Amino acid sequence: MVQTRLIDLLNLIDETIENEEYPRGLQLILSNWYDLPDPSPLRERTALLLATVGRKREAVEVYSLAARHYANSGFPTRALAAIKQMQNLNPSSTQLLDHFTTLYSVRSPFLERDRTQTDFPHPSGKLRLDVENDGDLDELFEKALDRATDTEGTAERPGALPALPLLSILPPKALRRLLDFLEYEIFAESQPVVNSDKNHADLLWAVSSDLLVTEVDKTVRVPAGALLGLSAFGQDTGAPKYSVVSQKGSECLRLNHRSVEALSEEFPDFPNRLATLRRHALTEGLFVRHPMFAELDLQALERLPSRLVGLKIDPGTICVRQGKTSPGLYIILDGKVDIVRTDDDWEITLETLGPGDMMGEVGLVTPRPALATAITTRACHALFFARHDFMAFADHFPSIATYAEAQAKRRVTSLEDTISATDLAEVD
Repeated sequence: MVQTRLIDLLNLIDETIENEEYPRGLQLILSNWYDLPDPSPLRERTALLLATVGRKREAVEVYSLAARHYANSGFPTRALAAIKQMQNLNPSSTQLLDHFTTLYSVRSPFLERDRTQTDFPHPSGKLRLDVENDGDLDELFEKALDRATDTEGTAERPGALPALPLLSILPPKALRRLLDFLEYEIFAESQPVVNSDKNHADLLWAVSSDLLVTEVDKTVRVPAGALLGLSAFGQDTGAPKYSVVSQKGSECLRLNHRSVEALSEEFPDFPNRLATLRRHALTEGLFVRHPMFAELDLQALERLPSRLVGLKIDPGTICVRQGKTSPGLYIILDGKVDIVRTDDDWEITLETLGPGDMMGEVGLVTPRPALATAITTRACHALFFARHDFMAFADHFPSIATYAEAQAKRRVTSLEDTISATDLAEVD
C-alpha cells in the first residue's frame, strides 16, 4: 500500500479552500493533526482558512507562531514563506523578519555550515483524506484555532540551524534589507519555474523538495533550501543548462533581478558576495560534472580542492606562452581565453576557450613546449593545478593524467591541422 504523502494532504486542503468547502478543509486538518510528528504545515493551512473567511487577526497570530517555530527549528525557507504570507495580511509586522535576520545572517552563533535544511518527517500513521464536508463551521474553526495556537511542541528557542545559500553570507543589515524584497510564490502543476531556453535573471530558493530539475535522461528533485539562478549573474551569463518545473503546490522564494540591482546599489559589497557564491557553486559543479574527475571517488574529490588554487585573472594576461613550458593546468570557471599562434609574419586566433575548458595541458603532460599562447580576453576566474601538485595527484589517481593526456593529444592535432591550413592559405 502506498502511503499518502504530506504534500497530497496539503494540496487536498488547498482544493477545499478554492472550492469553499471550509468544513471539509477543517475536518482534514483536525483528523490528521496528531498523525504528523510536526503539525506546523497544518497550522499554516489553518491560518490560510482563517484569512480566506476574513479572520485576519487570528490568521496573523497563527502564521506568526508557525514562522517562529520554523525559524527556530531549522526550516528557514519554510519560515520565510510563512512570514511573507503573514505580511500580506499585516504589512507593518516586521518583528519576525528581525528575528530571522538574527538567526540566519553571517554573524549568527546558531549556524552550522555543514548542516542542510531537511524535509518534514513522514507522517506517523496513515493520513485520512476521506472526510465529510459538514459540521458546524464556527465550532470547527474554534477547534482548529485552539490546536493551531497551542505552543506545545513548538521550538521556542533556536537550536543548531542550517545556513541558507547567499542569505547566510550576508551581514545583518544587508540580509534584513534583502528580506524586504523577497517574494513568496506558489505554482500550479507542471509550471515552468526555470527554462533552459530562456535567460533567467532571478534568484529562487526552494521552500520544500518538490521542484523538479529535468535533464535529458533523468529527473532530480531540488532539495529544500536550494538556490537556483546563480548562473544568471556574473560573466558569461546566458540561459541555464537545465529546466525546473513545479509539482502541484510547489513553493519558492524569489528575488527578482530588479531587487538584485537595488541591493547592489545600496550595498556595494553585495555583488562581490553574489559573485563569490557563484564561483563556489561553479567549482562544486565542476568537481561533480567535469569528465576529468569522473572516475574519482568521494574521498578523492574531498582531497581535490586542497590541491587547486583559485585565481582571478585580469584581461590581457598571458597564462601560457608559446614556445615555453606550461606552469600548470588551468580550468576556466568563467571568462574567455584566446589561443593565439604567432609566427614571423602572421598571428592567428586558433581557438577561444570558456567555462569548463582547460589550458596548459600540452606543456604539462608532453615534453614539447606550448604550440600557442593562451591570453585572457575577458576577466577570468580559474582553478589552477600547479605542475608539481598535478603530478603528485596524478600518481595516486591515474585517470586524471589519462584525461589530460587525451586532451593534450586532441589539442595538438587540432592546432597542427589549423596551422597547416593557415600555411596552405598563405601559399595560395
